[in-house]
Amino acid sequence: MNVRTRVLHVAKQKFLKYGFYKVSMDSLVKELRTSKSSLYNHFSSKEELVKAVMESLNNEINAKLEEILNDDENEFKGKLDATSDFTRNLLLNVSEEFLKDLEINTPDIWDEYQKNRIERINKYYRRLFQIGIDEGVIKGDVNLDVIIAIYFNLMELPLKSRYIDLLNMNSEDIYTEVTDIFLYGIMVD
Repeated sequence: MNVRTRVLHVAKQKFLKYGFYKVSMDSLVKELRTSKSSLYNHFSSKEELVKAVMESLNNEINAKLEEILNDDENEFKGKLDATSDFTRNLLLNVSEEFLKDLEINTPDIWDEYQKNRIERINKYYRRLFQIGIDEGVIKGDVNLDVIIAIYFNLMELPLKSRYIDLLNMNSEDIYTEVTDIFLYGIMVD
């Protein structure tokens, strides 16, 4: 594993767990057993490293969703379960501190993250829900654009600290509740 890849791997683990504000470049240098100059040769700033971590995370999420949707072994329900499990596990591994850091300390990166989420939901979840419609598991007369818009807005709840505080729930539990309520309303009995 080259230095850049090692840095990204360790930074991603630390940032997602503790938030990037609390993780210093010095602590990364120490854990990686490398020099500060080596780290800065690959990433000129902490913000650049955060951007690279977010790009890597986005690529991983998209690849996993693509894999789930292309799995010919599963019908809609299996794909839905796999997608929900993947998303729930992702929320378990992304701390609220990290999301707060993005939103508060790096609004440009937060905006890019939100843009990627919108694109991902529109692409992958639209495909998923269309599979459900095609299989007759989701009502065929629902407007898919409206489903996607509602789903996107509901998926904001587990990411925003004000909702976490208001509902007195963690991100994973909010995601589970919202997903169950949302799907109950569109699933055919």
